[in-house]
Amino acid sequence: MNNNMEKRFVKIALGCILLIAVFFRFYKFPSVPPSLNWDEAAFGYNAYSVLKTGKDEFGKFLPVYFRSLDDYKLPVYAYLTVGSIAVFGYNDFSVRFPSAFFGVLTVLSLFFLVKGLCALGQNATINKQSTINNERIPLLSSFLLAILPWHIQFSRMAAEANVGLFFITLGATLFLYGMKHRPGLLLLSVLSFGLATYSYLSFRVLAPMLGLVLTLLYWKDLRKVNKNDLVRFIVAAGFFGTILIGDTLFYNVHIRVKGTSVFSTQQALDIYKQKEKEMFYDAKLGINLPRRLFHDNTVFTSADIVLKGYFTHFSPAFLFFDYDEKQHHTPFVGLCFLWMLPFIPLGLYYLVQKSDKREAIYIILWILIAPIPASITWDIPHAIRVLGMTIPLMIITAHGVFCVYDFLREKRIPVHIFMGIFGFVICLSSYYYVHQYILHIPYERSKDWVYGRKEMTEYLMKNKSSYDRIVVSSALEWPYIFMLYYSKYDPALYSKQGGTKSGGWGEEGNTYDIFEFHKFSLDDFSKKRTLFVGLPKEFSPTIDPLYRINYLDGTPAIYIAQGNIKTP
Repeated sequence: MNNNMEKRFVKIALGCILLIAVFFRFYKFPSVPPSLNWDEAAFGYNAYSVLKTGKDEFGKFLPVYFRSLDDYKLPVYAYLTVGSIAVFGYNDFSVRFPSAFFGVLTVLSLFFLVKGLCALGQNATINKQSTINNERIPLLSSFLLAILPWHIQFSRMAAEANVGLFFITLGATLFLYGMKHRPGLLLLSVLSFGLATYSYLSFRVLAPMLGLVLTLLYWKDLRKVNKNDLVRFIVAAGFFGTILIGDTLFYNVHIRVKGTSVFSTQQALDIYKQKEKEMFYDAKLGINLPRRLFHDNTVFTSADIVLKGYFTHFSPAFLFFDYDEKQHHTPFVGLCFLWMLPFIPLGLYYLVQKSDKREAIYIILWILIAPIPASITWDIPHAIRVLGMTIPLMIITAHGVFCVYDFLREKRIPVHIFMGIFGFVICLSSYYYVHQYILHIPYERSKDWVYGRKEMTEYLMKNKSSYDRIVVSSALEWPYIFMLYYSKYDPALYSKQGGTKSGGWGEEGNTYDIFEFHKFSLDDFSKKRTLFVGLPKEFSPTIDPLYRINYLDGTPAIYIAQGNIKTP
């Protein structure tokens, strides 16, 4: 096969990989998952509000940070959703489209990232081989990401992290190609890393650190760039870094960080109390040095808590099996396919032994840095907070596959048998995943996806003229944002009625039109012309619901009952 034919083959293979990525991300899209979660509804309504009025639900004009629910959302996904709604209309497709679209682009970007890393290798034997061999690991890395359950699941929902992951991957790719071919791309690399930091909170740690590691590893090559281009790159990086540090230190927008801090959990407090007991016990015994060093020092205790959280993200139970995060996992399928497990240690070996050392260091540091932001939060392990692990994991897995392939070739063992088995396992596991995801997530996990809010809103909007008040329980988890979103409530009218007063968890002060959002008691049912909406457990057995909404597995989801509606 001559060089031109090899290049054509690579292009065809990459095109097929992208088609596979599109299939997995857009088949039955956006109907699976079966409903939007509260963050998706918030993105949708705020984007709609900005498009119509220029303001968010709190009345802030073109905000940099979107106050939403109990958090401040970063702007990149929010404004992408504004554009998506402007193009495709106000619907679930538009809300989820940016994530799916950038998910496909991440697959493409990964190919060029790995190709760039391989091309810069000074001692890597891969560069001395044919075009196909030179691009086999980039192609396989992209293919593995295209079929990876972890990446697919977040591509099919409105996930800020998924868009941020694209910008991180693109930023690293632009850096490598800018350094070797077109120095002007270095500025775009800084911009891409910067956009990643304004896409998802965890990437405010990951993106700058990966950019810094790249710069340090390839500094000798970077110094060969035209001096003016190098100065512009350094100034741009410093500018974005200064803005990011200022945002982090002086803007009180990272409520979610405080709310999810592992140090504020009961488990952490219990550990600190136990350390206090040990300190007093040592003091009674007159043991001073160990007491001061180990017990009267929160550094060791805090480090122990953080390290435990950090290493849970490398647990096989989390990565390869259906874990407790039901909204982030597919029934009986892990974030990664189980068959990938043996290739990861082999890939690490192959990466270190056969690849350029700088490439190996970068990939290994990437996977080690990615869980750091999540390790200080209580809800761990958390699939979306460590989505950045997917890129190095797939690169390592691809190296592992070719470790086996090259070993078989060296031993003159027919590789077609291995490739046949490998292909069969991939097809079987992918088919099983699609079956579980498309058919079983809606049926088994509609509760985890807060199904029923759309049906609730449609019923209430259809029948609201018969009532003076409609009380929707805050136990339904931010019901106000679902109702605003699904009813397409006029943002200008909503703002005129006061807008959102607070989006905190369990907030009971929000009202609009005839809707009130707070919990209710049995005594409230004596009120005339009032409708009550809540979870089944909130209603007394003596109250017969007027309307029931079930989850897709048939279990009760939402009850709607009326108070005394005697007409005057």
